[in-house]
Amino acid sequence: MTPSRRTTVAAVALAVAVVLPTSAWYLTGSADAASRARLLEDTAVAGLQSELHRDADRLAIRLERLLAIESERPFFHYQSITHDPGGAAEGLAVAPSPLARGVSDPLVWAHFQLDEAGLVSLPTVNERFPELSSGESFARFCSLLADLQNAMVMDLDGNGGGPGGNGGQVVVLRRGEWEQIRDADQVYAAITGRGERPADRRSNGAGEVVIRVGALAWHTMVFGSGPTLAALREVDTPLGIRLQGFAVAPSGVEQWLGGDARVEVAFTPAELLPPDRLSSPVADTGWWLSADVGPLVERARAEGRAAVAQFRRVFALGAAAALLSALAVMAVVVQTERLARQRGRFAAAAAHELKTPLASLRLHSEMLSEGLGRPDRAAEYAARVAAESGRLGRVVANMLDLARLERGAQIADPRPGDIGAAVRLCLERLRPSLTGAGLELDLSVDGELPTTLFDPDALCQILDNLLDNAEKYTRDRPGRGAEVSVRATGDGVEIAVADNGPGIAAAARRILFEPFRRPAGDDAPAGLGLGLALARSLARAQGGELELADGSGEGARFVLTLHRG
Repeated sequence: MTPSRRTTVAAVALAVAVVLPTSAWYLTGSADAASRARLLEDTAVAGLQSELHRDADRLAIRLERLLAIESERPFFHYQSITHDPGGAAEGLAVAPSPLARGVSDPLVWAHFQLDEAGLVSLPTVNERFPELSSGESFARFCSLLADLQNAMVMDLDGNGGGPGGNGGQVVVLRRGEWEQIRDADQVYAAITGRGERPADRRSNGAGEVVIRVGALAWHTMVFGSGPTLAALREVDTPLGIRLQGFAVAPSGVEQWLGGDARVEVAFTPAELLPPDRLSSPVADTGWWLSADVGPLVERARAEGRAAVAQFRRVFALGAAAALLSALAVMAVVVQTERLARQRGRFAAAAAHELKTPLASLRLHSEMLSEGLGRPDRAAEYAARVAAESGRLGRVVANMLDLARLERGAQIADPRPGDIGAAVRLCLERLRPSLTGAGLELDLSVDGELPTTLFDPDALCQILDNLLDNAEKYTRDRPGRGAEVSVRATGDGVEIAVADNGPGIAAAARRILFEPFRRPAGDDAPAGLGLGLALARSLARAQGGELELADGSGEGARFVLTLHRG
């Protein structure tokens, strides 16, 4: 399988390994987040419904207790002025009813009575004696009389809730006690001088009077201001039927519930119950507790949207991490393939680099050992052997230095010294092989050079690699030559190596100092692609730098800068 095919297969495998799990994660996670959002809504609705049921049960118990307490109330308490047969002495005795001071239970709006004559009265006010109550209460009472009477008459015809759970009672009174209860208003008028006491209607109290008090039952009464829950009972007297009871204020119920309810709760009769609200019946009153679920659902939806958004943020981070990991693995695969290709090219180049000088060494050494060739050119053959040996040594040295660089070992030991003398000595060692290869070498050194920090062996290896490149790239040029110049600068010394070759293309400058990277083209000389990379590494190991100078015309010019010692 070719390297490009292996890279493609690896890319496809990575894509599948990343896309499939992340897609499955997104689908399942989105479904889970949406399910949790729906669960939040359902939980909110179920919680509110359960809360309404609990509140309805609490209210039912509260109303049942109130109904039981009111069922024990004597029928004569519903008059503002009355006679108490259990606590009064013999003779004339009337007093304000205990209800004349107003209601004591927060759920009760008012107590009322429809007497045998069809007159409606409240114990807190008296139509005949307005001075017994405040003007505000009296005015309010008068304004509600018509509505109250009509509503009670309507309920007597059978409208309203079912019967209560409290049984009636039978009250047996002496006739005199009954007459004082019956004529309490007239007795008060006679005492206060507001009217005459009807003596002809009084008796000596002989005989008994039986009063039958029915059970309180829940009814819905409609006033001009709206429906009201009321508990009503019949009182059978010798004069006829009285209706008594009390009204429950919906606002009082809602206020009583408001401290514990999470949302606003309404107390309404069944026929007025909104269809889009959660509701729960309050026992057998015919009334319901209801609440608008909209705000609660909207809050739950907001929490659900927040949960979905949180999942998407987590997914985005996770998917990005997975993608970056896949890209990193792909980069490693690509780098591995690139290194494999480089190793292949390196092995081929190394074989070529070693094969050529070895073949030349073998040829010329055999010619010398066997006396072949022209005897007068024996020195030339020996010089060729020496040049090829130096070439082999340079290849081996570059490979060893590359291994030392990869291990992180120190490749130079710079010390202060005479840079001019070191360059001359190095070129004297390199000149024979370069001259033998046909490259003319010129050297120019400034007269006064500062003491410079350098490593002689590293310096010579840099010059060797630079001049070896000059020899390779000027082989097809007439008048082949290279020039080495050494001059002082403000910070140290600058050593330049220039040749008259074809120069370096702009596209090749970017990869010039990278190992195993060589200019493209079939006409490029063979090589390992290590010379310039090792030369720069050796320059930097001495505290200096190696750069390609920007020049005009043909040829390449490399500049090595070293610092003062």
